[in-house]
Formats: sequence, structure tokens, C-alpha cells
Amino acid sequence: MTQRTTSPTIAVYGATGHTGGYLLAELHRRGHTPILVGRNADRMRAAAEAAGLTDAEIRVADLSDHAALVAAFTGADVVISSLSAYVRNGEPVLAAAIAAGAHYTDISGEQLFLKKVFDDYATAAETAGVTVISGITDNNIAGDLLANLVARRVSGPAEIVISHLSKSGGNGSKGSAKTVFASLDWFSSGGWHFADGELRTGPARHPEMTFPGDTAPTAVGKFPQPPVLTVPRHTEVASVEGVLAAEILGTLGSFTEELIEQIPDEPSSDLRYEVIVDAHGGGKVVRGVVDGVDSYRDSALLAVEIATRLAAGAAKPGALAPAEAFEPAEFLDALARFGITWRIEES
Repeated sequence: MTQRTTSPTIAVYGATGHTGGYLLAELHRRGHTPILVGRNADRMRAAAEAAGLTDAEIRVADLSDHAALVAAFTGADVVISSLSAYVRNGEPVLAAAIAAGAHYTDISGEQLFLKKVFDDYATAAETAGVTVISGITDNNIAGDLLANLVARRVSGPAEIVISHLSKSGGNGSKGSAKTVFASLDWFSSGGWHFADGELRTGPARHPEMTFPGDTAPTAVGKFPQPPVLTVPRHTEVASVEGVLAAEILGTLGSFTEELIEQIPDEPSSDLRYEVIVDAHGGGKVVRGVVDGVDSYRDSALLAVEIATRLAAGAAKPGALAPAEAFEPAEFLDALARFGITWRIEES
């Protein structure tokens, strides 16, 4: 098991992309010099220099080379995986991090990958004495922590509905589009919801939602939010489902490889958002809202926050949901320094 350190050694796989730049900038701000791991040494060096990390160590390892990945992660306290399409690309980094005895976190947003983490790697992580917290994105960690908090305020097992709302109308990156396209059928179908004690497929149970600031409800459709898998691990719930505005979901069917190649590598500059979590129970609705600054920036900041806490020995070994590892209100309060705020409303 990696030991508590005052200056953690954090390895980042996939630091050359847009979100990777935010990861490196935040590590530099905190005074950490990371190990950069990837396939292209020149691109990694350029990314490190752009973030002011001129002394960063560069280690070359391909996703197809398990031994090279394990060697690259050896000596790291924590590995942060920053990739696109984790369902296709994520497993080698996770497996190698555990084999190297490093804690692990990532910025995945895919139900299918998260289920594999819990099903196939929880025992290995616990045996190795390391902690794995997957799916640390702007939406996922807010949805998981808020669900725990709002469910406490209704009587009986709550029905939890989670949604993500763009406040700017900005466009995502090519990497995000590739992630959706890699599991397009799953995203288009709405994926899993949780009901009657198990994961289920099928239509949305809540076909509309009144978003913050609106007076009329918006039609929504089911969307495969990863907190569907994590919330039941720590909170007594009747159901958990993810939804998005139906208008947004309608664009998924138009994704093709040719269209994705036309999407800019960099997302829009304005990517403000809200994560909304409603708990229905006992004849009332309690709503939790996280207001964020930039979906990509915030996901990177959250991953570094998680990595820093894991390096300090803040969580037990195994594969955990965020609310299993950290006290939800304390963690959310700690994000205020990044301009990320939260609130709970009762109706």
C-alpha cells in the first residue's frame, strides 16, 4: 500500500489533451511535480512546459504494454487517468496502477466502465491496499454527493433524479464526442437506472423536470449517469435515474465518425453548468444544486483534489463511491475556493 506523504507523487496518464492541461496546471499550483506517462514524449514535454512543470519526469508507456505501464506507475502514490472513451481505453491504466501499488482516480463518465471497475477491480484494489475512485467528473461527483445529502431530508427511501444543465450552451470537445460514440448504443438507449434493488434498462420514470429558474417543466429523457451505480452503495433509495433535456438527447443519434472529426479538439470557452439532484419522498421534493464554472476545468480540479486526498490516506482500500470515501458536505464545501458552490432547497 502507498504510504501517506507530505508531497505526493502523482502520475498522470493522458496529460496532453484539453483536460490534461487543467490537471497539470492545478498540480503546479499546488506545488506538485507530476510524472507524465503516455505514448509521445515530445507531446508530454510540451504539455509539461506549458503548465510551468519544466522538471516533470516523462515516462513513455503504451496502453497495450502492461509491463511498461506498471513500471511507469511504480513509485507513484496516485495515478490520474485522463483519457477519452474509457470503455475502450481505460482498463489498462487502471490495472497497471493497482499492480504498481498506486491509488487511482479518473475522469470517466461511462456507466459501462464504472461497472467494470466495481465488478472486476474492487477485490484487486483491496488486496493491494489501494483506493480506486472512478468517474470523477463535474457531473458524477456532484450527483453522488448531493444524492446522499438530499435523500436524508425526505422520509422513506427516496426516488433520486439527476440531471446536468448547461448554462451557456457551449459545445464539448472532440474527446467527449468520441467517448459517447464509443458506446453510442448505450448512451442512446439511456443505459441503466436503479430500481427495486437492481440496475435496470427501460424508459425514464420521470419524463419531465423543472430546471432552476424555470417556471415550466422541460421534457427529459433517460441518460446513463454514472451516479446511478454509486448512490445505492451508500444511500437507501427506492430508485436512481439520470435524465437530460430531450432536445439535447436528440443530437446523439446524429453522431458519426465523419461528424466527430469535424468537431474542434478544444471545447467552447464558456461551459458553465448546474448539476441538479432531486429527492422525491414523503410527499415533498428536496433539491440539491451544484453551480460550476467549466465542465472540463472542474473535472480536472476534482480529480486532483481526489488524488491529493488519496495520497494522504483519506479513504479505505477498495473501489469506492465518492460518498463512501468522503463526507459529502465537507467535500462540497472545500470546492468553494474553485468557484464551485452548492445549495439545498426544499419544496
